[in-house]
Amino acid sequence: MTTISRRSWVKGMALATLGSVVFTDLNAADAPAIQWSADQEALLKNWMGVIIPESSLPGAVSLGVPAFVKVMLRDCYEPKTSEMLANALAALPTIEKMSESEKEALFFQIEQGKMGSDAQKAMKTLKGLTIQGYMSTEYVMVNHLNYVMAPGFFNGCEPLKK
Repeated sequence: MTTISRRSWVKGMALATLGSVVFTDLNAADAPAIQWSADQEALLKNWMGVIIPESSLPGAVSLGVPAFVKVMLRDCYEPKTSEMLANALAALPTIEKMSESEKEALFFQIEQGKMGSDAQKAMKTLKGLTIQGYMSTEYVMVNHLNYVMAPGFFNGCEPLKK
């Protein structure tokens, strides 16, 4: 039986940790990312405009939520989920010339599964990401949720009370 010194053990653990980090980063670099065409981006923006439309408050599109959704799909979801979302959105009827009430009715039909299970899953994913992105924008956080970056203030010249 051999003994190992603490220094050797720490050095071995450090090398193992470094190796696992490098290996993980190399695997992440090889992951294929979906490329959004201009038509797909316009379709994505249109549906996000249905989920959180413009009103007296800015909507999802004007607050830049589509960029958030694309980054989340690229970095946090499997590539097949992104492809499924893009294909499901492309298979849906065009909503550009519909009224707001018709868009909402179509959206609710999709949510209920009347347009197929792939469309229902895609819309559920898109709705969740849209709401998450909208609620985490600076406008909503500061103006509506009263978020303060560093709550409480430090005053070093305050006298102590005994």
